Amino acid sequence: MRDMAHTARLGSRMAGAAAAIAMLATAAIAQEAPAQPDNGWSFAAASLATGVNTGYQLAFEPVGRQVYLTDANWRAEEKRPDGSIVVTRYATGKVVVFDVDSRAWVANHSFLGLSRAYGTGTEADPLDWTDIEGETNSGNRSSFSPYGIAVDGTTVNAAGQVDPTIITTTARGRDPELGYGGHVVVYNASQGGPTDADRIWQFEDGTPIFDGIRRIALNTSTHKAYISNFADARGTGARPGFVAVVDLLTREVEARIRVPETWGAIGVTVDEENNLIYVGTLTGDGLYVIDGNAIDTSNAQDLELNNAAITKLDAVVGENARPTYSPELKRLYVSTYASPAGTISVVDADPASAAYGTVIGTIETGATNSVAVDGQRGLLYSANLGDQEVVVYDANTYEELLRMPTTGNALNIGIDPETHDVWVSNFSAASFVNVFSVFQEPKG
Repeated sequence: MRDMAHTARLGSRMAGAAAAIAMLATAAIAQEAPAQPDNGWSFAAASLATGVNTGYQLAFEPVGRQVYLTDANWRAEEKRPDGSIVVTRYATGKVVVFDVDSRAWVANHSFLGLSRAYGTGTEADPLDWTDIEGETNSGNRSSFSPYGIAVDGTTVNAAGQVDPTIITTTARGRDPELGYGGHVVVYNASQGGPTDADRIWQFEDGTPIFDGIRRIALNTSTHKAYISNFADARGTGARPGFVAVVDLLTREVEARIRVPETWGAIGVTVDEENNLIYVGTLTGDGLYVIDGNAIDTSNAQDLELNNAAITKLDAVVGENARPTYSPELKRLYVSTYASPAGTISVVDADPASAAYGTVIGTIETGATNSVAVDGQRGLLYSANLGDQEVVVYDANTYEELLRMPTTGNALNIGIDPETHDVWVSNFSAASFVNVFSVFQEPKG
């Protein structure tokens, strides 16, 4: 409890200094901004201090107008020659909440009270050195601290009040004997943080539910979460990749849909209107679609049960593909992180179109980790991780409009549907979230 209180106080102090830091960060960005095309587009930038130590994704929740950021910082210890144990890294796992309109820090949802998946104690407690060989010990395999995140802002509590449901993933979670796995936490915002009862990671027989867990996509109409798992795609392919379906209301894993062949699943996105789930693979170059209405939920452990629910599309999009669906444009914008690196494929995702499932355009960009689409304005944003920038394109003509430098390695993006501001999370040791406002000067 002491650690949790300390984390909350730290977040509050960081938030209190956010305005001053943002002014300095904004000035730095303006000085470092590359030459922009003379096309009438411009941007304003701010950087808000988050108190995040090991940053990954953010989730923009438009109903309650809040942004949620993950901090996956786990505990690490070292054994000295005299046998004494020293802490080399303190756990600070949490979800940090910001108010969109004021851009002010709201709360820290601490994960430090969660029990580890194996070993002893909670996230904040000393590590178990039993059977540990060597001089270092890390909690990253047993931690539930959040990497990925998604938020369903339409769920309600028993009193009928809106109470957002938060789902997070821990990519590095492993079963100590089997060597694979992954951890999920599902809790409501009103809780102020998760409890042990909110953890999901194994079936009743003790076998791992997940395998190489990565990204989350939501259908807020059905309150289902779809989680990609690449399994053994980087090895022999002995364990197939799949998409796990989690019901956010019951907090149960309902199904696991195997991705054909051995490519594994990495990117996932949802067409809510048609209840279609699109999946990009880790080592293959194909793109798949799952019919959400055809999923059999009778046996979540059976990886072959839903083979008929998933279909390969004609599109060839490259390896390590992360699709994003635009309901306004009825297209998929597929960010390819591996070969061919730096490519965004545009795929027709209108089931009524004769070109459905085919590539209709290609954009060459930098080290794109993910994309987001403002369909109302017709703008496409690419988070270019290693280049530390967000590149803006016309979503229809694919013309490059702007390059916006970030304070760290840009990871993923949330777009405000009201103001159209762009929130950007940064990977690893970057304790800022960037907020961009994009403008177009009227012609003539």
